[in-house]
Amino acid sequence: MNLETVKGQFKKLKMFSSSKELEEIVFKNKKAIDLTWLSEVLEAEIDFRNEASVQRRIINAQFPEQRNLEQFNWNFNPKIPKENIKELSTLKFIEKNEIGLFLGNPGTGKTHCAIAIGMLAARYGYKVYCTSVKRLSKKIMMAKKENTLDSLFKKILTSKLWILDDWGVVSMSRDVSEEIFDLFDRRKHNSAMLLTSNRDVEEWPQVFSDPVLANAAIDRMFETANICIFEGESYRMKGRILMKDFDKEI
Repeated sequence: MNLETVKGQFKKLKMFSSSKELEEIVFKNKKAIDLTWLSEVLEAEIDFRNEASVQRRIINAQFPEQRNLEQFNWNFNPKIPKENIKELSTLKFIEKNEIGLFLGNPGTGKTHCAIAIGMLAARYGYKVYCTSVKRLSKKIMMAKKENTLDSLFKKILTSKLWILDDWGVVSMSRDVSEEIFDLFDRRKHNSAMLLTSNRDVEEWPQVFSDPVLANAAIDRMFETANICIFEGESYRMKGRILMKDFDKEI
C-alpha cells in the first residue's frame, strides 16, 4: 500500500500529526512496510464518519418520512414527468439556486419525489430544510412571540435546499406572509427550493392576505422554476379503495 495513500486517509480524518509520525516511522525503518491493514482500518473509519454526517444531515432536515426514487411507482401515473424528476435528482438545480415546482392533485407523488431528492441532496453533503407551509407558518408565529425569528431564519437561510410542502393548503396572515416573502427574496441568490402544491397557480394569490405580496412572491417562484405537473389518480386513494374492496370480500 502506497504511503501517500495512507497519508491522504489520515488527512481526510484530520489526523495531521499521525500522518507526520507515520512518515517518520517509515523513513527510520528503511524497509518496505506493508500498510494495507492500516489503510483498511482508516478507510473503514472514513466510511463510518461519512455515514454519520449523512445521518445528521437527514435528521436535521426534519424529513417527515424517508423516501427514495427507487421506491416510486412510475407506472401508476405514466403522465408524471419522469425525465424532469430524474434531471432534478442530478442536483444541478441546487448549485444554480433554482426552484422545482411540483404541481398536481393530492396523492400523485409530489411529496414523495421532493423528499427523495432532498434525501439524495443530504447524502451528497447539502444542508436541507424540509417543512410544510402550515408548520412553517406556526414556527414563524411562535418565533415572533418568543423573539427568536432571527434564529429560525438563520437555520432556514443557511440551508442549501429548502423543501416547502403543501403550498396553498392554508391561508397566511399578513405578518406571516410578509416574513415568508422576505425568506423567498433572500433565498434567490443562496439556496434552491422544491415546492409542492395541490392548488392551481391561479388560486395562489388567495394564500397571501396582500395581493401585492402574492404577485411578487409568485414572480419570485417562477423566475427560475422547473415546473413538473403530476397528473393522474391518487395513489393513496387507490390503497383505500383496494382496502374497502377487500373488506367487502371478507
